[in-house]
Amino acid sequence: MIAKTDLRKEFELPALARWMLAVFGALATGGILLALVGANPIDAYIEMVQGTFGSMFDLSLVLTEMIPLVIIGLGLVIAFRARIWNIGAEGQFMFGALVGGAFALHVPIGSPFLAIPIVLVVGAASGALWGALVAVARVRWQVNEVISSLLLNYVALFIFAYAVRKPLRDPGGFQPTSERIPDQFVLADVPVDQIRVHIGIIFALLLVPLVSFLVNRSPFGLRATMFGMNPEAAQAAGVHTSRMTVRIMLLSGAFAGLAGIIQVMGSELRLSNNMSTGFGFTAIVVALISRLRPIGVVVAAALLGALTLGGDVIQRTQQVPRVLTMVIQAIFVLFLLLADRRKDR
Repeated sequence: MIAKTDLRKEFELPALARWMLAVFGALATGGILLALVGANPIDAYIEMVQGTFGSMFDLSLVLTEMIPLVIIGLGLVIAFRARIWNIGAEGQFMFGALVGGAFALHVPIGSPFLAIPIVLVVGAASGALWGALVAVARVRWQVNEVISSLLLNYVALFIFAYAVRKPLRDPGGFQPTSERIPDQFVLADVPVDQIRVHIGIIFALLLVPLVSFLVNRSPFGLRATMFGMNPEAAQAAGVHTSRMTVRIMLLSGAFAGLAGIIQVMGSELRLSNNMSTGFGFTAIVVALISRLRPIGVVVAAALLGALTLGGDVIQRTQQVPRVLTMVIQAIFVLFLLLADRRKDR
């Protein structure tokens, strides 16, 4: 047994080499699939890169795609480090967007200096409330949070769909969307030439060091990590496990709700059933690829954002089926996760 372990370590590849092999393997596998549908793999990959980083406009699209992924991903890092598997970020995202958006539409606040912070708090609090339902079900009735959070996604989506079709629907529109939010609630663009992305990107990046300190340096973060490693030992050390569960789900839900209202105020400017492309589910992958490290969330969000937009590009230019672009994205994620898993062995 010792000889086998030593031999394995002797031939263990460095981390950079594993990641490079993972990327190469994903490119090769994706290239085979592209060739099978009649596309030129080399041209397709070149167009994916050019379509995501070829101009400042394309880069702006990637940055905009990153914003909700970074914010939700940071909230999931907090939960996953404590081994609380919040699969309901999509529902928390939509509920935060719904309540925050309804507040912006119907509560007259004239000054943007008051309007924007208040609506951000409302959206975050709404996401936290939706996350708290998961915590209460686990603490009170021992309901597994994976099941409850997953099912609550659909409840939130159905509530959202009803709201934009009935009480919040724009009476002058033909689509099931709300009216445009007032200008004082709209997030401005960052003051950088040729980059068209709203200041939500600044909020997202400022949250990275904050969450890093919270999970790595603060007493709360240390207790949460202890709770995730061994709940019984944490309880013996004085950690109130029920309170910890509620606090973590409140935080994780608040981040998702904040991402939802920022999406409304910065990108959509109205409530619409199409405002999310599955950000809450994609952010789960972002958190896992990042190895639950806040700075890694930014890198993983950029990668998945670029893959998403690059897939849209080759869908138009190479007539690649939409489902194949999604498969290619999944292949990249799978290879990266396998390389990361190899590191843990």
